[in-house]
Amino acid sequence: MGENVLVVETQEVLRLIGDQEGVVEVPEEEFIKLLKKGFFVPRARAEYDETLRQIIPYIVLKDGDEFVFFKRTTNQTEKRLHNLITLGVGGHLNDKDGSEPHECFLKGMKRELEEEVKVDLLGIEYRGLINETENPVSRVHLGVLYIAQVRYHGLAEPENFIEYRSKVLSPYLEEMEGWAKVVATYLERTQK
Repeated sequence: MGENVLVVETQEVLRLIGDQEGVVEVPEEEFIKLLKKGFFVPRARAEYDETLRQIIPYIVLKDGDEFVFFKRTTNQTEKRLHNLITLGVGGHLNDKDGSEPHECFLKGMKRELEEEVKVDLLGIEYRGLINETENPVSRVHLGVLYIAQVRYHGLAEPENFIEYRSKVLSPYLEEMEGWAKVVATYLERTQK
């Protein structure tokens, strides 16, 4: 955890979205204004400081009309997430991705995608922010939801995940981790 991660102040997030939970459809230009107020702190601090939110791109993959998503195996280091389904690809952004917050976000999102999956990216659409504050981990993170149209070729680390493909997400809700449930519920509601 020696890295410096991209964060914004929680009070700035609350100014933008108030007390809204779930996927909050904030215009992309408003998110970029928030992002420009970002800065870097040691991850060890950011994981426990609720006055800060770590910015996490969360990219949902669609290959044609099917969602491509993953169940985490016990090979992963984060024990709290073993055997749970994740819907999105993404992760922490750090100062190695770029010194300016917007550049860091764009380069870091691309890096995270390339580290986790092998895809041809056909298009990507910003959808909003993921705000879930039910536990201490989620209260220090802010997700940025994208839907990516891809030609999917496989996992970069197949030993860490089991692949799923489906046109519908509701049958998998009970096995999903927090953000995945929030996003799946939002997508099921908005895509009908």
